[in-house]
Amino acid sequence: LVFFSFLCFFMLLIFAFGVLLMWAGEAEPGCIVVSGEKFGYNPDTTLADGFALSWTTFTTVGYGMTYTSTGTDWDDQASCSWIVFLCTAESFVGLLYAGMCAAILFGKIGRIQSHAQITFSDAICIQYKYEPNEDGQSPGTPMDSPEQPVRQTTIEFDEGSTTGTAVSPSPQSPAPTSIATESLFSPYTPDVNKSRNIPCPVLKFQLINNLANKRGGEIMDASLKVVAGNTDFSRTGATSYVKVNLVEFEHPFFSRVWHGCHRLNAQSPLLSPAARERIRRNGGYWPVDWCNPESVRDNLMFSDFIVTLTGIANISAATVHAYKRYKAGVRISCSFIFGHVIEKITL
Repeated sequence: LVFFSFLCFFMLLIFAFGVLLMWAGEAEPGCIVVSGEKFGYNPDTTLADGFALSWTTFTTVGYGMTYTSTGTDWDDQASCSWIVFLCTAESFVGLLYAGMCAAILFGKIGRIQSHAQITFSDAICIQYKYEPNEDGQSPGTPMDSPEQPVRQTTIEFDEGSTTGTAVSPSPQSPAPTSIATESLFSPYTPDVNKSRNIPCPVLKFQLINNLANKRGGEIMDASLKVVAGNTDFSRTGATSYVKVNLVEFEHPFFSRVWHGCHRLNAQSPLLSPAARERIRRNGGYWPVDWCNPESVRDNLMFSDFIVTLTGIANISAATVHAYKRYKAGVRISCSFIFGHVIEKITL
C-alpha cells in the first residue's frame, strides 16, 4: 500500500509538470528540442513529448531524446529562461520526493524491526500462602485426607504459537501445595508462634519470547518497567500513574520465558490505602482473614497496568521494545501459577 501510494503520487507530479512543459513548448517551440527537431514538429505528440521531458527531468535520467535547447540550438535564449527555470524546479522537486520516499520507507521498516517478538500473558496471576494450623495443614483439611485433584486453566495467546497453563488447587482442596514451594515464599515450618506471619501475595505476569527456538532470537540487556493507573471518578475523573517496583526488572539474556513479579505489601501502589495500612499494623504480613481470592481482589485498586519491555535484539543489534496494557476488568487469577509453555507443532 505504501509503495502504491508513492507510485501514484509520482505519476501525478510528472503528469502535472508534463502539462506545464507542453504549454511552454507550444509558446516557445525553439526552446525544447525533440529528436533534433523543434517542439511541436509533430502536433499529435505534444503531450507525449512534454511528458517525456517531464519524467526524464524529474528523475534526472536524461536520455537525450528530448531536452531544453542551448545556444547552438536556439539563438533567443532569453525567451527560454522560464522554461529552464521550470525544468530546474522540477528536478529539485524530484530529488526531494526521492529522499522523502526513502525516509518514509526505511522508517516503516525500522519500526517493524524495532518491535520485540514478545507475547504477554492475557491474565495476571496472584499467588498467596494459605494460613496453616499447628499441624501444618490448612483449615478444614484433615491430615489423613487424600490428595485432591488439581484444576488447570489454559491461556491461549494472540499468536497461537504458545500456550501458558495456570494451575490452581480445586475448590475441594484449600491447601495449594503446588504453590507453597514457590521461591518467593519462605517454606513453612510448624511453629505455632510463626503460623500467623503470612507473607504478602505476589502478582505475576508472563512474557514469552516468540523467537526462543531460533538462532539469535535472544534479547540482550532486557529491562521491564511497570506503571499502574488509578482513575478517581469521585473527584476529577483523571487517571494518575505511579511506578510499580518489580522483584527482578532486568534480564541479561532473555531467551524463553520471563515472569514479572510484584509483591503486594504495604508499599505496593496496587493496593488500596486501607489495605496498606492494615498490612502495616499487622507487622508487614498479610492478614489471616484475607487469605481467600475474594479478599485479595477486593483490596486491589488500579484501572490500568502497563508493562513495557526494552532491550537489544541479538540477531540485529537493534533496540527493540514491546508493551502490554492490562485494563480494568482483566482476568486476575488468584492462587494460580503459570505452568510450562508448550509449543504447538503441526506434523
